[in-house]
Amino acid sequence: MKTLLNKWFLLGCFTWLFIQLARKLGHPIPYLNGYLSDAFAIPVIANLALWFSRIFLIKNDYYILSKNKLIFIVIYVSILFEGILPLISKKYTADWVDLLLYIVGGLFFYKFMNRPLYQIRK
Repeated sequence: MKTLLNKWFLLGCFTWLFIQLARKLGHPIPYLNGYLSDAFAIPVIANLALWFSRIFLIKNDYYILSKNKLIFIVIYVSILFEGILPLISKKYTADWVDLLLYIVGGLFFYKFMNRPLYQIRK
């Protein structure tokens, strides 16, 4: 459960909720609406994957996502949201800046969020 209380994860979730609320009220905030949610997308998705793995699959609080798993998440989200969905829905648009933000978000997750819950004692 502590994985879901990560300050960056919570900030990403609240940011997304704020952006969605602003959209629903008809007041989208230009750069926040277009890019901030993309920057937080990978850290939020990867943190959920980390939590799911710790609780249901690996069952270990020391588990962290490997570089390969994180790269897979970045590639998967990029292909889905910047490749496939824009082809089948007018609601989505492909944007190369989003790809860069997914990569930056993945690097941020790997550097600052992908940590064991507890420090291993030596």
